[in-house]
Amino acid sequence: MADKELTLLDVMDRNQLQSLQDAFANATGMAALTTDLNGPVTELSNPTDFCMNLTRKSKIGCERCNMCDLKGGEQAKKTGRPAVYYCHGGLVDFASPIIVNGKQIGSLIGGQVLTEEPDYDKFRKIAKEIDVDPEEYVEALKKIKVVPKEQVNNAAELLYKMAQALSDAGYQKYLIESSQSEKQENFNEIHNDYQQINDKIIGVNKNIAELSKEFDKIREKTAESTKIVAQTDSIIKYIQNVATQMTLLGFNASIEAKHVGDAGAGFNVIAQEVRQLAEQTSSQTHNVEDVLNNVRSSIANIESEIAAAVENISRNVDTIKELSELIEKTSEKINLIIK
Repeated sequence: MADKELTLLDVMDRNQLQSLQDAFANATGMAALTTDLNGPVTELSNPTDFCMNLTRKSKIGCERCNMCDLKGGEQAKKTGRPAVYYCHGGLVDFASPIIVNGKQIGSLIGGQVLTEEPDYDKFRKIAKEIDVDPEEYVEALKKIKVVPKEQVNNAAELLYKMAQALSDAGYQKYLIESSQSEKQENFNEIHNDYQQINDKIIGVNKNIAELSKEFDKIREKTAESTKIVAQTDSIIKYIQNVATQMTLLGFNASIEAKHVGDAGAGFNVIAQEVRQLAEQTSSQTHNVEDVLNNVRSSIANIESEIAAAVENISRNVDTIKELSELIEKTSEKINLIIK
């Protein structure tokens, strides 16, 4: 905002300027016009036939009028005060600078009057220069108002004070509106940032929810594995019982074989093989039991870890929900401030 080159219409409304001109012209009986640094920005108030229907209708005359308006503004710019001067058409005009923040951004032009009785021959010469009928020019000149120089100076001072009061108010309004505009832009950026954060949180929350579901599935599978291990455990016990029975059977068979003597020698060999098979079966079932115990312990550890992870996820989900709600409330407050 500080780097922006202000123009007249940035700080003053065109319609407001026109109303100011019209009020001034009606009160003083003089013409009035507002220009920026490039030319007029309003319609001429209380124009005279001499200026509007003759001088400005001439191509040369109109160009000279515009140059006079800008020249008057430049003269006022040098002093920062109203400048009273004669225009190219021989009438008295004045320019009051419009200054904002130490810089001139325009001028209020007034006048189209005389301060003494005119020299008609001088005006006939001007008429010829701008290609206007000299006698018609003089007749229009006779309608021009003659006012004392002091009245012209007072009118210029009045226009100057009006211009400054209006420009000061307009500049303050411009600063406020610019500040509000910058604040609104900042609020919009913050709101957008909050929205992006909120969207990301929603995405994270969704991912955590999906992860929680996956953990639930793992827990179900672990529970099924635990049941299978339990079932296997009963089978192992059954096998161990069978192995025990086979061992006893082998011992009994060996005893009986010895009672029979040589006739039971072959049967004794079978009994020994049965005992060995029973011992191997018993040994293997112990090994399997050890493995199952390890599996059971691992499953228990997995369940414990999953439970801890799920509990941690639940806490994070609650925290993210609270954060999301807080962001939403903050966004609503920002919207209220912007509105």
